[in-house]
Amino acid sequence: MKNPLFLIGAFLLTVAFSTQSNAQGSVPCVETLNSFFHDEVVTTMPEGAAPKILNRLGTNPQFGRIRRHTAASAYAHLKAVKRRSKRNGAELDRLLRTLGYTGSEDPEFDKDDITPVIVPAGSVGWMGSGSKKYFKAQFGKDFEGYQIFVKDGPCFVYIMKTCGNIFFQDLPKCDQEIPCPECNNFSAWSANNTANPYCNCTPCPDCQDTVDQTINLSGAGEVASGDCVMGTKEVELVASYGGQSLCLGKLTVPVSVTYEYAASGSTSASEVVRVDNQNGNALSNVDLKIPVNLDFDVEEGQTSFGDNGAIRMDVTKKRFAVLKKDYALCPADMAGTEMEGLSATEIESTDAVVAEAASDGVIGKKKQTIFFAGNDAISEVVSKEHSNTVTVIAHAKKMGKLSKGESADKYLCLGQYSVAGASALQYMLTGSSNLTHALEICDGEGNEPAEKNIDLPIELDASFTKQEMKVGDDGKVYIEITESQYKKMGKRFSRCCSNGDDSCF
Repeated sequence: MKNPLFLIGAFLLTVAFSTQSNAQGSVPCVETLNSFFHDEVVTTMPEGAAPKILNRLGTNPQFGRIRRHTAASAYAHLKAVKRRSKRNGAELDRLLRTLGYTGSEDPEFDKDDITPVIVPAGSVGWMGSGSKKYFKAQFGKDFEGYQIFVKDGPCFVYIMKTCGNIFFQDLPKCDQEIPCPECNNFSAWSANNTANPYCNCTPCPDCQDTVDQTINLSGAGEVASGDCVMGTKEVELVASYGGQSLCLGKLTVPVSVTYEYAASGSTSASEVVRVDNQNGNALSNVDLKIPVNLDFDVEEGQTSFGDNGAIRMDVTKKRFAVLKKDYALCPADMAGTEMEGLSATEIESTDAVVAEAASDGVIGKKKQTIFFAGNDAISEVVSKEHSNTVTVIAHAKKMGKLSKGESADKYLCLGQYSVAGASALQYMLTGSSNLTHALEICDGEGNEPAEKNIDLPIELDASFTKQEMKVGDDGKVYIEITESQYKKMGKRFSRCCSNGDDSCF
């Protein structure tokens, strides 16, 4: 009966991760297979001989060439080994029993237990052959093979595609914990331990390598819109000539101010934190974008209209004479109302108090949440003077019988006049911004709090891009007169339509 330990020399052992930490050198499949190999392997190479460099395979096949580089092809080939050769079939069964199966007929062994891989150039281990001899070999190039794990454990073997030979990597025994060459904080078996990937790596401490990371925060916001402030003004209609003025009566005139505005806000801040860089992939800068929320309100609007609160009509001597028959001279002390001044809301700007949460005193890695927040407001009164052209129209109602198609409403255009006006708008612009950023920091002294508040400075700017005044009904104001006045004034003023033009005549 052939010694089953002979076949164990064909194994190539590499890494499989375990998330559970084990005592040093305590992977059973490694120690057992190493022991079997060193005690029982049959070799033609003298002790200490350099490995043979292999740049091609297939000169001395063991289980034979496997047609395709797929798990299904390898599984079908291995299942047929016993049918083609009793000796090789027995050898394969002993191999599978060593891996934890009952043999090639074990229903738990199927194609899902086989993985096509590339065995990299430079791999060193014991190479099987068709003559039952094993020799130390080193691959001079990449070769296709198949990986088969032991049923329970991290160890596995390779069977090469070209020849079906078994390849086993001889590994030193684990007699001490070996620090991981790269501190990736693996808690157990680490592939980065190139001396023996199955030996337990000593985990690297948290924050062994750190870097300053600058968090750059920036944001901006814009709003643009418009509206209309509407109201009425009571003004006196005055006709003037030669230093005298006639008061024709008081008018309630609609006055509106249409405006458009544009406002913007921006913010920026930086915060430096200490982060772990043991993997070498920590960023020195992190750029974050943050929205700036804006609210623009016109809180108050005022207007003035007319020459000292009056619409002054400068008329000719003859027109003045006609009007003087029905209207009295204005009082010498006649005074209109002036626009009261607006004062912007006073906004107190105080330095923000940045509250810092208490530290928990823990040294090393810790979670920290940074709250970026800020707000500001500006208030301003924007005044503008206007020059408005108004058409004064006198309206009378004919009494008595009307001709066919005649309207009872009669209109006279008393002329177009330029009237001064002014408007003042008070606005309030507020801006706010906030962002929460959570990260893992390194705190070597235990002074960093779990939460940190950072004040954001908000820069605001606003302007009215349009501020226009409109008076009257589409630039027209109306005075009521009697039918008799209409007849008298019609001798000096032109008849017109209700809208001021003469298209109805």
